[in-house]
This record gives sequence, C-alpha cells and structure tokens, in this order.
Amino acid sequence: MTHREEFMSIEDEDLEGEFIMGWPDRKRLRHAESPDAEGRVIYARTPVLEQEGLITPTEAFFVNAQVQMPEPVHPDDWQVEICGEVDNPFTLTLEELKKLPARTVRAVTECAGNDGDYFDWLAGTTNVKPQIARANDAVDPNVDKFKNNNMTFEEMLERPHATNLCSGGEWTGTPLKEILDRAGVKSDAVSVRLVGFDVGTPNEMKLYRAAGSLDAEIAKPGAINFDKALPMDKAFHEDTIIAWAHNGDALLHVHGAPARAIVPGWAGNWWVKWLEKIEVHDHMVPCYHQTEYFVLGKSYEDPNKTMCMELGCKSIITWPRDNHSPIKTGEHLVRGLAWSGGGAIEKVEVSLDSGETWVDAHVEYSPDKWLWKRWSYLWDVSKPGNYAIMARAYDEAGRMQPVTEWNYLAKHFDGVIPSEISVVE
Repeated sequence: MTHREEFMSIEDEDLEGEFIMGWPDRKRLRHAESPDAEGRVIYARTPVLEQEGLITPTEAFFVNAQVQMPEPVHPDDWQVEICGEVDNPFTLTLEELKKLPARTVRAVTECAGNDGDYFDWLAGTTNVKPQIARANDAVDPNVDKFKNNNMTFEEMLERPHATNLCSGGEWTGTPLKEILDRAGVKSDAVSVRLVGFDVGTPNEMKLYRAAGSLDAEIAKPGAINFDKALPMDKAFHEDTIIAWAHNGDALLHVHGAPARAIVPGWAGNWWVKWLEKIEVHDHMVPCYHQTEYFVLGKSYEDPNKTMCMELGCKSIITWPRDNHSPIKTGEHLVRGLAWSGGGAIEKVEVSLDSGETWVDAHVEYSPDKWLWKRWSYLWDVSKPGNYAIMARAYDEAGRMQPVTEWNYLAKHFDGVIPSEISVVE
C-alpha cells in the first residue's frame, strides 16, 4: 500500500484524504452553500463549532445578501460617491481610496438573526431544541427555497431562523472618518447613509412570518438598494472602515467587493456590501432595513420598536454539545467562543450544574476588542450521570450575558444555552 492509499484509508472522518499542494492533509473548514439556479453561491454558513482559531478562513466565511446578490463590478470601473450635507462632495475610485490612510480591524461579523430560534425555546413556546449546525450538515431545504424566493407562507413558518451566520475576520481599508473629514461634514449632520449597488425587493414573507399572518399590513417598498443610515458617532468611530481587503487578500464578490463597510460591534446588516454611495443627512434616514425589519420590539404593532444596533454579549460552547453524548468519565476540555458588541470580553464563567454554581474559565489573551475570544475549562468528571453545562460572558462595558430580551423578529440572540451531556463509565 502506498502512503497515499494508506492515508485515504484512515477511518477518522477528519482525515478523508484532502490533498493540498500534492500532499495528503486534514480536511479544511468550508462553508455549507446554497446556490441560485445558475449554481452561484448566494448564501453560506460557517462551521463555527469546528473552527480552531480566531480567524474564519475565507472559504468558510458566511455569505448572505439581504435583497439580491448583484452582478459583479470590475474594480477598475468602481467608484463611490460622497455627497449630501458636506462642503466638498467628490467621488473616489478604488485606487484613490487605497491611497488614503489605512486601518486593519479584526472583528466578528454576526447576522442579526443568528441563533434566533433559541428565543422561543428558552421561552418554552417550542419543545424542539435548536442546534448549531456542524460542518457536515446540509443547508435546510426551506432555507434554499427562501433564498431563491419560492416559498409559501406555510413553509416560511417552518423555516428555521439563521444559524452559523457568524465569522471572525481581518479587514483592511480606509476609516470612514478619513473620507468624511475630506468631504467636510456640515454641523447639522445627523446620519451617514451607506448605499450598496445590490438592488432587490425585500422578501415579504419575513415580515408576514414575524407578524404571524398574511393579513398584516406590512411595509412593501418595492425594489430598493440595500442601505443603512449610521448615526454620526458610529460613522466617525476609528474602527468603522471602508474595506477592500479581507483576510489578507482582495475582497471576494460574495463578501462585498470591490469595497464594503465594516462596522465592528454592530450586526452584519450594518456592514453594507457592494458600496456605491455615502450620503450625509441632516436627519436619521428611515431606511427600510432599520425601520421595518432589523428592529427590536414585542410585536409587529409595538409603537416602541427600536433599531437593532450593537450586538449583545455572547458565548457559545463548541465542545461538548448535546450530540457528543455520551462521553466517558475523566478529563474533558470544555471550550467555546465569546464575543460582544460592547467591546472586549473580560471574563467567561462555566457552570456544570444547570447554573447553580459558576466557576471562571480560562480566557485566551487577544488584543482585538471586536474579535471573539477562545475560552476553556478543564473538567475532571468522575461520576456518571446527566449534566447541563452552561457558559456566560462578561464584556468591558460591564454587561453580563444575556443582554437581549425576546423580540418578535428574533434578532440579536445572546441567551445562555445548556449543553446537555450524558457521562458514562
């Protein structure tokens, strides 16, 4: 038997025989994809439970488009317009953008709806415990239907909310502040509207589902560009950048090339992709995706709905999870990831008894305030039985997980979910 044949025969599913540069190697992280009718990826999920380090490989980074994935624009043909309440409106080509002072930011990108089904499970309105998908899990067929806009209302009610739409990356670009300073923002400015060149009609089923009825009077804006209006303080934050590079390489089209916004700490819908216009306004622009869909409220009719902005404070257990049971007595490294929209994670606690008592986990050092941190706890279990392992995080803003309450659109979930583990001899 040759070395190659011997490698291919290894039973461990992690060693199925990928060949990299001609050499046998371990399988690498890749996202689970959902293609359109032409086979082009329009949605993809990160295998977050299997991620080893802090940076999600580009091939495993999640993909999502709120309206419709646009046709690519060649970098040489791209430009962004800066206009509105400014003294010096102008346009920038990609080459000109790259000549401005640059900044590299490492941060977690998380979809606002990530893990949203856990809200109802914690509230007791469903007995089916959601699961974070594993690397080899296929995309739910109803997600494919939804992304391809051919779903009935009944199917929409059965569609799981997003999961695994969360990745950690390194972004290089120009601080938005540098661009705004060159334009000369007027004193009456209130918001900065970022507009992408992706155009589409928002899927109405999302709002009908949230309202619970096809009879609800929902907003129907028709075909629109995806846009978001940043408050001035976030627009001028030093870490809010217009990025052209991702994980050390030029942006991929599915991730917003030629340039996109990076808004650390805030949910991914603020990170406007395929940027084409930066408008400064003297009021908060009522963009559809921050007045109708990405909002927090008790119901669709709630008069006190607020915009989804910064993420909560969150930790997840990556091992062991429910599906790993049973495990044997002995030493086990309980481990996971923690991140926050309020800044750096300062502490993670673990409970092995359904939250009755808590102990400090080891949190690995990282200088990046917006990137998740790896944490672990060495668990020496000698007694067989059933255990509920829990983790909760604390951030530098003084917040303890969970932060976000149940809301009708199931956005910004950061609750504490137990891993239910059976231990045997």
